[in-house]
Amino acid sequence: MADLGAAIVDVGGESTRPRGTAYGMGAQEISSNEEAARVLPVISSLRRQLPSFPLSVDTRRTEVARAALDAGADIVNVVTGLDVPPELLTLVAGRGAALVLGHCRGTPTTTFEESSFSDVAGEVAADLAAARARAVSLGVPPEKILLDPGLGFGKKPAENFTLLARLSDLAPPGTPLVVGASRKAFLGAVAGRPANDRLPESLGAAAVAARAAATHPVLLRVHDVEETLRFLAALARAQS
Repeated sequence: MADLGAAIVDVGGESTRPRGTAYGMGAQEISSNEEAARVLPVISSLRRQLPSFPLSVDTRRTEVARAALDAGADIVNVVTGLDVPPELLTLVAGRGAALVLGHCRGTPTTTFEESSFSDVAGEVAADLAAARARAVSLGVPPEKILLDPGLGFGKKPAENFTLLARLSDLAPPGTPLVVGASRKAFLGAVAGRPANDRLPESLGAAAVAARAAATHPVLLRVHDVEETLRFLAALARAQS
């Protein structure tokens, strides 16, 4: 992915596929030891091969984040960003790392049970603002915080599309946004395709997300790096 042009590589050892209608029982939780055993060799190897390349660890656990930062990670990506353990926030602050706060009410196992929205964009924006303020209060510099609307976590397909269309409304101008729409189940609702056959829909989501770049730095979290970069290059050329 780095060789293909990715700006960051995000390494995760635990699937956070949520339990819900589109996902069935979701992913089974694993132990901290198992998660660390999966991610640390990858991060250490990448750091040796790419000394200055930005690396992210996707974890909800303080002990895994600490070990990953020791191994060379620069960013901690927390899917359950509305309820980050305070010790994880102080760890990130103390290490000078960047932080991604993902919108997920509850956990991936409970998020569809705990989530109900009357104004999905307004409520997600308020939740993320509160999570960001909490991180800042525990020492994380505001400029090191990125916000992720948590597409697919506790949101119905129509709500995910609303969030995509209203990305610019989810945070103050200039706040970096992370958008992870790639291959997700709500895109499958468009054409009824399985996860590994959703590239066209993923690129469509990327095009919509790119519109928010007029007001926010936008980081796309994708599976298909080369195809997405080629698509965005053509999109930029057409708009220039």
